Amino acid sequence: MPEPSVIYRSDAWRGRVLAAWQDVFARLDDWLEVPGEVVVSYDSRQVQRRETANGIVYLKRIWALTDAGLHGNDWFSALKWIGRPSRALACWRISRQLLAAGFRCAEPVLAARRRNCFGYPEDLIVTAAVPWPTLEAVLAAKKADDGRDIVALAARQLREFHKAGFVHGDCILRNICLDGDGRLVYLDNDRTKRPGPLNLFCSWKRNLAQFGYSLRRCRPEQPEWLDVFYREYFAGQPWPSRLVEKQTAAIESRLAARLKRRNPIRSQNP
Repeated sequence: MPEPSVIYRSDAWRGRVLAAWQDVFARLDDWLEVPGEVVVSYDSRQVQRRETANGIVYLKRIWALTDAGLHGNDWFSALKWIGRPSRALACWRISRQLLAAGFRCAEPVLAARRRNCFGYPEDLIVTAAVPWPTLEAVLAAKKADDGRDIVALAARQLREFHKAGFVHGDCILRNICLDGDGRLVYLDNDRTKRPGPLNLFCSWKRNLAQFGYSLRRCRPEQPEWLDVFYREYFAGQPWPSRLVEKQTAAIESRLAARLKRRNPIRSQNP
């Protein structure tokens, strides 16, 4: 179950913090001035690894939905970012729902937002580090048969994740860890959600395409692993085989299009 939390305030920042972490973030602006190890960096967001008195954390700062929106090249994205509720607090809520439902995830210890004098927002999410390797690292090191078993395990657990009403925001191998009990641990949950019934099935397929895409890129020499993934995922669904084949073909089509965009075939003409 999630740990107790309290309302958080520090200068212009507002949000939630775990009760045991209040002292760590007593002066957030001062804490942010200390540089950390940059893990991911884009104009619109950055992820850092930081050491604290309570352990290692990952800090994600978000300044815009997209780089284009930040630079004024996508006004719709920019306006959406200004008007939408805090992504940090959305991550906080969905992560606690996941934990309460018995799933494992990177637990937020702080989620906060501030707005500048013009009302433009910045979101901040700090999560406790997960000590287990990502599926990307695990599968990259596995032999064919061992990897097949892990892919099947991931498919079954993702199916249960979906059946519980959750959809991951970016369901790729480096955003999922495998703990010592053989359970999936979900990272990067600021876009994870509970979609409505009309969008649920499409969201499931999107997760399957994301997982399949990253699996193909991780182990292109093991294309049969993706067949195992589909077979195990759909085995627990009460759907006729014809529907399963149709949906698998649709996911494969989306996956192939994405791979083609990422690795276009160059013309053989001089």
